[in-house]
Amino acid sequence: MISEEAATDLISAYVAMRRMGGSKRIITATPRQLESLIRLSEAHARMRLSAEVEPADVAEAVRLMKVATQSAATDPTTGTID
Repeated sequence: MISEEAATDLISAYVAMRRMGGSKRIITATPRQLESLIRLSEAHARMRLSAEVEPADVAEAVRLMKVATQSAATDPTTGTID
């Protein structure tokens, strides 16, 4: 179950990711990323043995998504965004 606050945070995070996509140097978010954020949030809640996703779970999912996206988009030899 996703709490109202967590759902609002998920929507806000996804919209913010979409807005960042205006630049050619930043990867734009797709509905698949939203699904991933939801799954990561649910998994984080399960790790806490909670049946409800809370805003803290969403915050951790967003942090993980940003780190993974930045890592995947960075050229290891130059350190610049690919």
